[in-house]
Amino acid sequence: MASEITSSFAFNREELKDWSKVINELTFGDPTLNDLHDIEQGIKYNQQIVFAGRMGLMGKTVSGCTPNAVAGVALTEKTWTPVDMDFRLEHCSADVNAQDKLIRQMSKMNPDFYNVIEGSNSVVGNFLVAKVVEGFNENLLRQAWFSDTAAALTTGGGVFKVGTDLGFFNSFNGLFKQIFTEIPNTDAKYVAITKNAAASYALQALAANDAINTLKAMYNKADSRLLDSGSAKFYVTRSIWDGYLNDLESIQNSGAGNTIINENGQVQLTYRGIPVVKIEIWDRVISAYQDNGTKWNLPHRAVLSTPMNLKIGTLATGDFGALEAFYDQYHKVNIIDGVYTIDAKHLEKYLTVVAY
Repeated sequence: MASEITSSFAFNREELKDWSKVINELTFGDPTLNDLHDIEQGIKYNQQIVFAGRMGLMGKTVSGCTPNAVAGVALTEKTWTPVDMDFRLEHCSADVNAQDKLIRQMSKMNPDFYNVIEGSNSVVGNFLVAKVVEGFNENLLRQAWFSDTAAALTTGGGVFKVGTDLGFFNSFNGLFKQIFTEIPNTDAKYVAITKNAAASYALQALAANDAINTLKAMYNKADSRLLDSGSAKFYVTRSIWDGYLNDLESIQNSGAGNTIINENGQVQLTYRGIPVVKIEIWDRVISAYQDNGTKWNLPHRAVLSTPMNLKIGTLATGDFGALEAFYDQYHKVNIIDGVYTIDAKHLEKYLTVVAY
């Protein structure tokens, strides 16, 4: 007769709690991520984000005893709707390729060989958790920008490559979906990149001056409050970043606000004093998952906005939701489980110009 006694527990809970904090600090505290986005921790489901509109015109010539009325302040709102996400990484030491020198050098064939969570082979477990931390930032950006609840494959009228597991993309509406909805190609804050509509990979390549002309058009359409914010950035695909660099080198323009700066061996670009930031994860996602076999879906994209206007939210406050790492002795497998919440919000349209 099967036993009716069951148990469920996480191995070394206090240590894992510390790992959750480490992931939180390395992810949501990452300076690069925070340079690009305002990170909101501790958000609640259906928590409101309230916006107060500007006052209208005030002051007319006095006429009689009744003062001239002015319009009031219009309040609008958006709502955080964080979704629960999880992942599992399983590792069996016996399945590691014998030629994988890195893992084999870490491991020792002894009673601890299978268990990499603790003991003499814990260096392997630490390595695996470190890889989880490394990969999470990239996945966070992928989810924040490309998620779309209506995601569909190209065979179903969508933009995702056949074979793509849409479960990685359809949990919530990310920043591209929100921005494209709020700033369609008929909007005054939209700049067309005509090469995006070309019929093949080759024809989609940017020509000379396409990139610099795109940035110029975006700048000219920007609200003065965005340009004067002191935190505006051009978020661009590598294709636009490379094209802009080529344009600058061609015209040898290192002044007039169009600047190439070499800092610690890295090229930094600005356009009229505004940083131009290359978001390579955009290009990687587009080339890997938004490809219909003939051309890419909008391979050239640029967003002129501020980190405060492009928010990423999580319920976490000081730790990464939950991270559990444990060794299943019966199956001789090491398991790392992660659970977290995420949402993204494009806040105010007037603080954004988009090119696609």
